[in-house]
Formats: sequence, structure tokens, C-alpha cells
Amino acid sequence: MRIKILNITLSVAAALLFLWFAFKSIAIDELWQQILLVNYYWLPFFIAILIFSHFIRAVRWRLLLPDQYQSTKSITLFAGVMLGYVVNNIIPRLGEISRPVYVSKKTGLKSGILIGTVVIERVFDLITMLCIAMAALFWLIKDLGTLERLLGLEGWSTAYYLFLPLLIGLLFFFIWIFYKLILYIDTNIDTQNPLLTKIITFGRSFSEGLISLKKVKNWPLFLFLTCCMWFGYILMIYIPFYMMQMQADFGLNFWDAVVLTVVSAVGVTIPTPAGIGSYHLLIQQSLYMLYEVPLAKGLTYATVIHAVTILTVFIVGPIALWWDKFVTMKKSTKANS
Repeated sequence: MRIKILNITLSVAAALLFLWFAFKSIAIDELWQQILLVNYYWLPFFIAILIFSHFIRAVRWRLLLPDQYQSTKSITLFAGVMLGYVVNNIIPRLGEISRPVYVSKKTGLKSGILIGTVVIERVFDLITMLCIAMAALFWLIKDLGTLERLLGLEGWSTAYYLFLPLLIGLLFFFIWIFYKLILYIDTNIDTQNPLLTKIITFGRSFSEGLISLKKVKNWPLFLFLTCCMWFGYILMIYIPFYMMQMQADFGLNFWDAVVLTVVSAVGVTIPTPAGIGSYHLLIQQSLYMLYEVPLAKGLTYATVIHAVTILTVFIVGPIALWWDKFVTMKKSTKANS
């Protein structure tokens, strides 16, 4: 309990520090005036893309499940995904546990397997983001040094960038070794200790989830859904350009949205509640350093996007959970009638 309280305290402190850096040179009146100038006509399109992207993540998740669970209802998986985002917005990273635990209770699939699928899903998304980042670095950025300063990569030599693929390869290698080790322990070591038995059982199911990528049968569909999901994330950065006339005033286009998607992904991975502060500061500074967008306008852009995203998650999450429960109850009623 003390560790959890300490983690929450540190994450809140980090969020406040990032917010201070983002807001310290901005007058509140100026920020409010910028918010009043936002064209909210585009807001429904932004929200629709946001929900669509999260739904695609849920559908893709099904492809990582064991064969006998491939028929799991989309609404159950979507409700689990949205629950994860809701919890993450309150306590960073806890949503990665609540999502599989919820689906486990609904389907009967071992939570260890589901947690493993979530971990490997995140690893795959990290690889996807690195590929997008490399495209942004080598083809979309005119001033590579500016982006390196923005992301804190100053001083990185070519060897560091070449080391990243090796690091990812080593990660997959250790996942495979972990899986084989758990299988060996489970097969060759007989123990009567209940706690150790539970640990081994969970370790085996978790490792089975980790190697779920190897068991994907429809890779074209998996890659297609991944592309759709990330395309949605890029549109969530691109559409707000029109909400604030940034495509006209600063010449921002779709490829600039690709660059900012990488920056935003870094911002939300920093363990602050709902990415508060870290997201605002990175987006504000990237717009200023890369495209000379005034700090107040950049902060308005980040604030509006972040606020709408959080509100949508907190509204759609409970609705998805209710709908999943309603569908389950309806199915149960039909079965008993």
C-alpha cells in the first residue's frame, strides 16, 4: 500500500512539474482567448476517430487470444480496453492489469494469458511507433537536431540508433527463453507448495500470452488493423489542426501530424495521471520548436485535445461496460427462457 501511495504521489508531482513548465510563460487570459477561437465543428469527427481507434484495438486483441476464445464478443473486449484507459487516467499503468482481469472474469480465460497478450501487444506497438519515428526522423524532419533536442536525444550517435533493433531482438529472445524456462519448471519440477504452484501456473499462462504473436493465424488482418489503429491516432493529431486553423496559419499537414503522433506517444508513456503535464509540455514545445507555433497556441492545442480525450474516455468507458453487461444479461435471459 505504501508503495502504491508513493507511486501515485510521485506521478502527481511529476504532472504538476510538467504543467508548471508548460504554463509558466503563458498568461491565463491569453490561453482562454485562444480556447474561445477554437472551431468545435470538427470535434465530433475527432471523437468518432478516437472511439474507432480504441474499438480497432479491441478487435485486434481478439487475434491474440487462444483459438477457443476467438469468438469473444467485440463489446466485451472493447469494454475491457475502455476500462483500462479509464483506470490508467486515474492510476498510471494499473489499467494494463484491470483490462485483462475484466475480460478474464467475463470469458473464463486465465488472467495470466490475457496479461501476457497485453504486454506483447504493447511491445508490438512500441515497434510500430519506432518504425513511424524512424520515418519521421529520416524523411519528414528537415532539422534532425531540433527533434533530437526536443526528445532529449542530443549526443546520440548512429550506433545508438542501430542498437535499437538489436535491443528489440534481445527482448523477443528473452521472452522465448522465459517461456521455455517456465515450461521446463512446470514439467520437471514437482512441488507441493501451494504458493509456488500458483506462481508456476501463473507464469506458464503469462508466458503463453507473451508468445501469442507467434500463434496469430491471420497476420494480414492483424497488420491491417494495426495500420488502421495508428492511422486513427494520426488523424486525432491532424483533425485539430483545422479546429485551430493551424493548417492555414502555419502550413501544418498530414506528415506533420505523423511527427506529432510520435511526440504525443512519448508524452503519454511518461507515468503521470492521464499523461497530464508531460503531454501538454511535449506537444507545446514540439509545435514551437519544429513549426514556430506560439507557445500559447501550442498549449491550447494540447489542452483541448487532451481534455476532449479524457472526457470521452470517462463517458464512453462506463457506457461500454453497461452495454456489455446488458448484452450478457440479455443472452442469459434468452438461454433460460
